[in-house]
Amino acid sequence: MAKLSGRPLLSTSDDKALLVQRVAELDLIIDAVGRGLNVLLHGERGSGLTTTLHQVMRRAMLDDLAHPRFSNAASVTGAEDLVHQIVGDVGPTVAVVGGTSAYSRFARYADLPPGIVGIVDNAPVRVLRELFGQHRDEVWAVPMSWVVACPEQDRAAVLEPPVDSFFDVVVGLDPLTDVQSASLLRRRTSKSELPPPALRAVVQAAGGNPRRLIRLARTLVLGEGDPTSLSRAAADRAEVESRLSRPAQMLLAEIVARGPSSASDVRLQEATGWTRSRLVQLFGELERQGAVDTSQSNDGNSGRPRKIYRAVF
Repeated sequence: MAKLSGRPLLSTSDDKALLVQRVAELDLIIDAVGRGLNVLLHGERGSGLTTTLHQVMRRAMLDDLAHPRFSNAASVTGAEDLVHQIVGDVGPTVAVVGGTSAYSRFARYADLPPGIVGIVDNAPVRVLRELFGQHRDEVWAVPMSWVVACPEQDRAAVLEPPVDSFFDVVVGLDPLTDVQSASLLRRRTSKSELPPPALRAVVQAAGGNPRRLIRLARTLVLGEGDPTSLSRAAADRAEVESRLSRPAQMLLAEIVARGPSSASDVRLQEATGWTRSRLVQLFGELERQGAVDTSQSNDGNSGRPRKIYRAVF
């Protein structure tokens, strides 16, 4: 039976059968972890950031290189909260005189056992900049290393000085090759569920993005589309994207990943780092180029309805 859930793959034996290894990227990260270096991992939404982090954890433990501590940091409130979430239960903290200063709040972790590496996923940009920028020197004094993932859209904002000097190695997840894409689909579907012509259409349309590969394959397997229309939609999308500015392309990718949204969506503003007025401009460009459909929603309220944008492709 087809296995087309969009969830990230974990560091388990069962999930290993579904995994298409990113050997070069994983080897680079593991080498850095073994040397105690700090790594920033970036990639398009749906490219496999979370899956790669779990593979780093598995390799680090199997090779006895480090003691990884994973954090889904989407809900952390600040820098100290993130550090506490990762190492707060590792061992006793050091009592530091003058405990209200930034130095003392991080110095309490000075006696951590060796080899700890913080694996961070989904952290807000503001938290990453606070931790590795504002408190960079204090974090350097904590005896642990870091592997942090961020979406491609956030990379420039995250790496603004002084954060750029904190990360020793920056690794990008490139799109999967056609061979890797086909391998991913064959690990999850049989030839009867996804015949070769359908598989080729999905590979062509997905552009090497694992999440998109799985979503499009699921559409065909469930009988909600056909290979011809999929190929046509991929060609139309490529033609439309070629006319978009780079910021508009980034916003379109965000909408494809998170679903319909509006310029007043606070989560979208935080994810992109753009103001409502900037989002209105970019949504206008997407609408003029035919990349999005729109609808009105008042969420059951009596106020002015919001304009909701939905990716066409």
